[in-house]
Amino acid sequence: MKLPLLQIARRVELARLTTAEPDNLLDSIELTADGALQLIDSYLLSTKLAKAHASLQLEPVSVSAVLNETAHQLERLAKQNDCEVELHLAGRYEPVMAHRAGLEAALTSLGYVFIEAQSSLPHTARPVLKLAAHRSKTGIVAGMFADLEGLSADMYRRAHNLYGQARQPLTQLLASSGAGVFVADSLLSSMATRLRIAHHQKLTGLAATFTPSSQLNLM
Repeated sequence: MKLPLLQIARRVELARLTTAEPDNLLDSIELTADGALQLIDSYLLSTKLAKAHASLQLEPVSVSAVLNETAHQLERLAKQNDCEVELHLAGRYEPVMAHRAGLEAALTSLGYVFIEAQSSLPHTARPVLKLAAHRSKTGIVAGMFADLEGLSADMYRRAHNLYGQARQPLTQLLASSGAGVFVADSLLSSMATRLRIAHHQKLTGLAATFTPSSQLNLM
């Protein structure tokens, strides 16, 4: 979580040393600050939900609505990093049991990490971050997907084992700590689900499976 604050400090120094494109520098500082605040808020929410885990009340939540809202929240950062955000929903889905604010915070945290990862990798075309959902045998799968080499189940498992011990547990994917991934996983674990490596339309990503709301049976 320290990295965004360091980035803000360095960009402020750069803004003082140059008059070239000051608006771009200010936009960059603003987005970095917003990202840092979002990560801190998500972390605080994850600790709150973890403490209330046993008594946490889940509610029927529309995955489509949350993915759509998250896509809008990520648009400015994606544009700055020359990345495209796409929403893909393969059909209509019934509500799932989740904590809406926690789910939105988890997906947004994940989106920041994926955009950062894509911006640091070479691409022959404009990179795309896809927010998607699809139905599986065990529920509704929702997550983030992109063309990211090196993102595998083994790498993700090793990163989990290194988290809290190494500064860059996702070093094969990111130059930073990728704290947003682990904050997202903590938020989702409070909803009795976890992030895992998943695939969608030939893209690789991180997703979680949610249980459809039983209230649908009463309709």
